[in-house]
Amino acid sequence: MARSRTVNPAKVKATLTALEASPPEEIFRPRIDLRRPLSLVLLNLLAVVLLSASFAPLNAWYLAYLALVPWTLALTSRRRALLTVGLAAAAGTLFWAANLYWLWWVTFVGYAALVLYLSAYWLVAAWIVRRALARKLPMWLVLPVAWVALEFARSRIISGFPWFFLAHSQYAQTRLIQVADLTGQYGVSFFVALVNGAIVDLLYSPLFSRSAGGARLNRQTLAGAAATIGALVALLAYGTWRLAQTSRRPGPVVGIVQQAFPISLHEQGATEERVLRAHIEGSEPLAGKGCDLVIWPETMLPSGLNPEWLAVAEQVKDPRFRMLLQSADEVAGLCRRLGCDLLAGGTAIRPNPLPTRAGDEVLLGNSAMRFGESPRALQQYDKMHLVPFSEYVPFRRSARWLHEALRALVPAVMAQLEPGAAPTCFEIRRDRHTWQVVTPICYEGTFARVCRRMVYRDGRKRADLLANLSNDGWFVWPWHPWKGQASSEQDQHLAPYCFRAIENRVPVVRAVNTGISASIDSNGRITRLLTLYGRSKMIAGAMLLSGGRALPGERLVYGPRVLADSRTAIYGRVGDLFAWLVGAGAVAGLAWLVWKRPAKGQGQQS
Repeated sequence: MARSRTVNPAKVKATLTALEASPPEEIFRPRIDLRRPLSLVLLNLLAVVLLSASFAPLNAWYLAYLALVPWTLALTSRRRALLTVGLAAAAGTLFWAANLYWLWWVTFVGYAALVLYLSAYWLVAAWIVRRALARKLPMWLVLPVAWVALEFARSRIISGFPWFFLAHSQYAQTRLIQVADLTGQYGVSFFVALVNGAIVDLLYSPLFSRSAGGARLNRQTLAGAAATIGALVALLAYGTWRLAQTSRRPGPVVGIVQQAFPISLHEQGATEERVLRAHIEGSEPLAGKGCDLVIWPETMLPSGLNPEWLAVAEQVKDPRFRMLLQSADEVAGLCRRLGCDLLAGGTAIRPNPLPTRAGDEVLLGNSAMRFGESPRALQQYDKMHLVPFSEYVPFRRSARWLHEALRALVPAVMAQLEPGAAPTCFEIRRDRHTWQVVTPICYEGTFARVCRRMVYRDGRKRADLLANLSNDGWFVWPWHPWKGQASSEQDQHLAPYCFRAIENRVPVVRAVNTGISASIDSNGRITRLLTLYGRSKMIAGAMLLSGGRALPGERLVYGPRVLADSRTAIYGRVGDLFAWLVGAGAVAGLAWLVWKRPAKGQGQQS
């Protein structure tokens, strides 16, 4: 007869009592112990793949919440810091090299220098995270503070490079990112890094910690889970509330014209006359459609169409200026046919009152100009935030010898520009309605602080619409077998404008040579792309934002009418206060990490 198998309660109780009194050492140790160099290499490679896939054009946004986990886990290894931190920095080099590939055919020297410079931020982040791990600090707090502080620093140092912020992976998650009108885009980056840090704590930190009574569940892991859930609920609740608000009114009926002219340092591009003619022809379908404003991309006007230079052209009576004066008349004629103003980008030329050498007789500016029925521009904005080593080389007046040495590294075809002094509000009047429009030009629109300065003055909202004029023709493949195809730069360039809309609570429209031209509402939702044949890049067409529908045979893409928003944003009033506070916390934490050494036997090998 088989013996009955029963559990002895007294024995089980005695075993549990013994475990409570003297728990095994294993439950207090980290649950991951990485020793093989190959494991560290693979984890860093996995992080690069996940993070790259989370951004446009792949837009696997959910991967951003896991992307930093393998990178951080690799830093937990007890291998020497030279290996672990070096591999983490190398992962940054690979990430930037792979995702900024579209820059190397424009300037290989600049591409290489930028990749190395940006990799330094990953190096600093790796050093901070490793030191924090050695002191058993919670990654759910360390990772977002360190990463956001470095994003903020990257947006300002050496003019700034606000590309591939963690927040940008979430640009299509409209409800989640409404918090940007409080914290700017940095609040969204903070949340994404917070989730990554909480997952690291869950995977790596011991399940139990020591206490006076023996062992207890690790509060660090529980706190990370609670912070993640609490932050998610708060973000979704705030986003739901903001999206439910009805504070919008009809804005101007806007027409957008896009052409597809690649720009190359290696080949002669289209002439200014051909570019102007293509845009005039592309605008004709908008005539008689009730537009309040038609917008062309950056630098699509002939150089010198600004009033100052036209005045020179009329006085000099040089035959070389005849084409320029004729172009001004053609633009005025187009405005009469459209029945509205034209807002377009071009190179402004003006005499230099203080030339320093031969060839320095004129000053150039990257400008947006508003035209009406007169050949002279009614208003003009000169780009304030120029791209270093592309639109300007530093030290032009302060250290001429250094400027000349640096200028030799920049292709001569890249003209050096003068920055504008202040924003311009373009006033659009139709019947009894008036709208104020501001125009960040190209890369300038990726800077939150620049757009905020345009929309808000002294804490008061002064613009109804943000119109971005861009020319992404530089980033079209110049060689076979992909020659003439757009790169992923165009997709990446679109994402930040969803945050500009929320941060300032203004709708955004984009007119972009080679694409992507779009309309974004004040909630950061992309309402329409200028798309033909399923493509939004390397196409030529026009889009009418009137809320109407295309008639049979009509050569227009229709989209919802732009809606102005009466709401204001706290971010518009206080700017990057959240980022400054996080940065201050990071500096304080860094000082503590440097000053306080880990206890003997604690943490990784140094």
